[in-house]
Amino acid sequence: MDAGIIVVGGGPVGSALGLMLPDATVLEAATFPRDKPCGEGLMPAGAALLAAVGVDLAAEGFPLLNGVRYTLPDGATARASFAHGSGFGVRRTRLDALLAERAQVSCGVRVNAVRSLSDRVEVDTSQGTLVGSALVAADGIRSSIARMMGWWRPSQGRARYGLVGHLAAEQQSQDVEVGLLGSVETYMAPVGPGEVLLAVLSARGELRSPGLTGEESYRAIVERAHPGLAAAPLLGPLRGAGPFNLRPSRVAQGRVFLAGDAAGFLDPLTGDAMSAGLAQARALATLLSGDLGSAAPRYRRWVEGQWRRRSFVASLARSLSDSGRLSRRALAGARRRPEALQALLSVNDGSRTLRSVSLRDWAALLGVARG
Repeated sequence: MDAGIIVVGGGPVGSALGLMLPDATVLEAATFPRDKPCGEGLMPAGAALLAAVGVDLAAEGFPLLNGVRYTLPDGATARASFAHGSGFGVRRTRLDALLAERAQVSCGVRVNAVRSLSDRVEVDTSQGTLVGSALVAADGIRSSIARMMGWWRPSQGRARYGLVGHLAAEQQSQDVEVGLLGSVETYMAPVGPGEVLLAVLSARGELRSPGLTGEESYRAIVERAHPGLAAAPLLGPLRGAGPFNLRPSRVAQGRVFLAGDAAGFLDPLTGDAMSAGLAQARALATLLSGDLGSAAPRYRRWVEGQWRRRSFVASLARSLSDSGRLSRRALAGARRRPEALQALLSVNDGSRTLRSVSLRDWAALLGVARG
């Protein structure tokens, strides 16, 4: 069967490709609705990319996100609004099902083998063999396609993990709220009426206290960061995520491409993964609509530039989180000069380049100069 461009993975990135490419066939092994551990905060650039393909998240009732607030254990905070538009809290059970329906994703289809040839790709599935002009794998952090191609690699560096829960509570602000608790971080966002996502991030040993169950340990961290939520009911089970910091050995070769988490997953503390994946979808849609012979090397160069920017922001966030002294100085600088934090949020979102951030802004963020 001639399937045009074959996309494996019907999550936000794969479904977005299905909406961007008129000849795409999108396959998904699961059925919807389905849940997965995720920060569920879509930054403004990602929301704009979905709007460009006709998905109006505000009209669909997803809660607005207008900025990010960072908080230290002593109560010190710093906040900045997003510079361009709003983000959204996107409960994955709702978002994935919505996008999959719009993109006409074929669910319950498993990929068993891939053959990349000079002029086509052949994909053996649980429902037969498909032949396409190219294959895009958007099948997640443990991508089966990356493994079939021999590109998947395990986590590099210090392993970090997350516990993701949903609490029955109303969040008063329209912000992503990040708590910096030393060896542990919390990440909270509204994702629906009376529901907030609250993720805790750290090394494995820091997420579970001796003598406590996983849920009790999670509750103890939540109480430290948000005492008012200590007794809020959990809506469903806790879900684990990690290890983070995975990157395949290759993101494209010939007619096979990786996108979304399959193309690499950094620390979720920065909350940029979905927007980064949607930007990859847009880049791929442009490249695959042109000369397929040059698409792979051009995509590799594009992803390398995106990865350098994202890695820098993630490393900076982790460094500030690890050091109480540095985080206090950074938050003090951000309070004095909110536009510096706003600039960094725009870099993280992908709507600004690192070079566009002024020396004055960097000085404020590093706490070495007054705004």
